[in-house]
Order: sequence, then C-alpha cells, then structure tokens
Amino acid sequence: MKMQSIAALSIGVLATLLIEGCAAPQSPPEFPNPQTASPAGGTFVNIGNLRNVGVGLNKDQIYDLLGPPQFHEWFIGNHVWNYLFDFRRGNEVVSCQYQVQYDSHMRVSGTYWRDLACADWLRTTPAAAPAAVGEKVVTIEQFSLESDALFAFGKSEIDSILPGGKTELDRDIARIESRRAVTEIDIVGHTDRIGSATFNESLSLARASTVRDYMVEHGLAKASIHSSGASSSEPVTKCPRGESRAVIACLQPDRRVTVTVKGQRDV
Repeated sequence: MKMQSIAALSIGVLATLLIEGCAAPQSPPEFPNPQTASPAGGTFVNIGNLRNVGVGLNKDQIYDLLGPPQFHEWFIGNHVWNYLFDFRRGNEVVSCQYQVQYDSHMRVSGTYWRDLACADWLRTTPAAAPAAVGEKVVTIEQFSLESDALFAFGKSEIDSILPGGKTELDRDIARIESRRAVTEIDIVGHTDRIGSATFNESLSLARASTVRDYMVEHGLAKASIHSSGASSSEPVTKCPRGESRAVIACLQPDRRVTVTVKGQRDV
C-alpha cells in the first residue's frame, strides 16, 4: 500500500508539472504570486544582459542572458518564463516581475513588466533610477508577427494579408487599445537573407507600412505610428548557408514584423 501511495503521489506531482510546463501566454499577461519565486525575494539581474533581450531570441539565448525562470517553469514545452528581478536604488532594493513569452517556434514573441515603471531601469544611462516625478515615455510591450503567417508568399499589399494574419493583427490592436496613454508605435519589417538587398529592403518596408495602414484603418492614431524596413540586417537565426528547403525553414524567424508600443507614464 505504501508503494502504491508513493506511486500515486508521484503521478500527481508529474501531472501538475506537465500542466505548468505547457502553460500558454495570456494577453494581457498574467503574473504569478511573487512569493512563489525561487530563490525567494528574486535575484539581482545584469542590466546589460536585460537590455539585449528582444523578440526572436530562442530559449538558449534567454537562458544565457537571464538564467532559468524563477517560478518553476520547465525549459521544454513552456511558452512563458517569469522572473523576479531586484534593482538597487541607494539603500533601497526594488523588486520587479518580468515575463518572457514564446511563440510556437519557441522564439521570444514579447516581454512584459508587471509594473510599467520597472522598464525605466533599462534606460541607456545605467546609474539613472526611475524618475520620481514628471512624465516618462517607456516601452510598454514588444511583440513579433511572423511574416509567413501575415502575408501570402512574396506579397505585401493589404489585400494579401492572410485570414490568420488579420486575426493576429486584430488581437494585437485590441492589446494596444487596452493600454492607457499610448504615445508611440514603432513597426519594423524584417526579411531573411535570401534575395537581393534592394528587394529585401523594399519588401520589409512595404510590409511594415501595410501593418501600419491596417492598424490605422482599425482605429489606431496614424500620427503615433511609425514604420520602417530593416531588410535582412537584424537576423535572429544562425542557419547554414544555401537556399534549401531546410535552410528556408530555419530562416523563418527572420521573416517578421516587430511592433514596439511606448506610452507616457504620469507619476
């Protein structure tokens, strides 16, 4: 009976871990109770590493930059990693919850702060602490849209946006509209390395502009949205040479449109 009880308990624990390990992203993001962090109380993070976190990175890269997630989330299968980071301001220690979300390819699709004021720690001047008074424009969130899911192959016109792409854009527009005091939206188109530089530059800009136009048509303020094309200058993959099917599939994360939402915070 004792062995049966141990076996039953083990199965129950394993089931719980599997459920937690397959946790899916939520929009808006949901954060765990900070009291359940391990180690308790959080850890001091390298701000330089934190600044290098961006859409398109894989889990190995995030692990190298930030370490393992601090809320018992599995490395394999989990689409959400949560952290509790500590920052020092004089004699005071400030704790901030930070979340990394991954897409179906286990690439970073977005990063989020539980308290938007915590984003101030990533300003380019490391010694500067969040301002106590006044207004500050900070990055509210950043997410990535896969070009292959947005547009028909080789297309960039608004009529060529795929049904699934429209659904994704509508969901992201709703996310942006749910934010208060959004002041800037930066949209950047990216391509993989295949093709001429002229073609890739034109395609990346055209797709970013189309996403901008779609957002404007669906209610977002045109004056606050900026679009640009980065061509293939900002890859997030490390794929072998050539243009085989396997290489093209490997380069998929490079074919994307990134959206960065910034807002003004009144303190």
